Amino acid sequence: MPSRLHMLPAALAAALLAVACAPGLRAQVTEVPQTIEPGGILLRMDAISLGIQPDTSAPNQYRALGLGTTLVSAGITSTVDVEVGTQLFIRDTYSTGGEDHTESGIGDVLLQPKWTFWKDPSSGQEAAIIPYVMLPTDSSAVGNDSLEYGVILPWSVDIAPGMKAAAMVEWDELRNVANTRYDTRIYGSAYIKWDLGGKLGAYAETTLSDSTAGSSTFAGTLGGGATLSASKDFEWDFEASRVLGSGRSAWAEVIRFRWKIL
Repeated sequence: MPSRLHMLPAALAAALLAVACAPGLRAQVTEVPQTIEPGGILLRMDAISLGIQPDTSAPNQYRALGLGTTLVSAGITSTVDVEVGTQLFIRDTYSTGGEDHTESGIGDVLLQPKWTFWKDPSSGQEAAIIPYVMLPTDSSAVGNDSLEYGVILPWSVDIAPGMKAAAMVEWDELRNVANTRYDTRIYGSAYIKWDLGGKLGAYAETTLSDSTAGSSTFAGTLGGGATLSASKDFEWDFEASRVLGSGRSAWAEVIRFRWKIL
């Protein structure tokens, strides 16, 4: 899933906490430490990201739609790849002061190399480091026209045949809504996934985040999803998450696909 949350404007990121953002374009929000093989190219896309707040009378709530959140990975070596991502379309609707406001446009461009610095074949454990930078190429209506950056540390382990667990910790420096300073955000997530045999899979995932932006910045998600492998190089993924934290959409739903081009 990108799930790169930093690819979304502030209101959309709050509504779709788990969906890059980050940011994603994999079958979970959580980044994986594995890289693409040298010369390989992988396209991952959040085809549709939707945040819903059932109680439309509540103040300061968000409804959000993201289309075509795309991340392309290219393998450089057996332990290094480079990823480029963007949000092709964002529409963000929020209610404040009794009035609805809607903004739309394209998102920023994400650049992030990944280095898998540790592997333990005996336990199936791997770890990586992913520094990233977000370039302010967005439409002025949905962005803050500021450079943003951070680093991600993902880890994964094979629990049993057909079962895998992964987690990540992320540090972000994000521009505030008023565009007056940078705020630090700490973000974490984890999942367990199962191979159900054949073309089906399932997973459960949770996320948590907090920042220096204010006193009500804690947020999180708790949800799960299912995957369908149409072929060895193409996979569909659907995830539904309960969004935790006040002033945010109650649910976020994402439909994604993953396509290995080479």
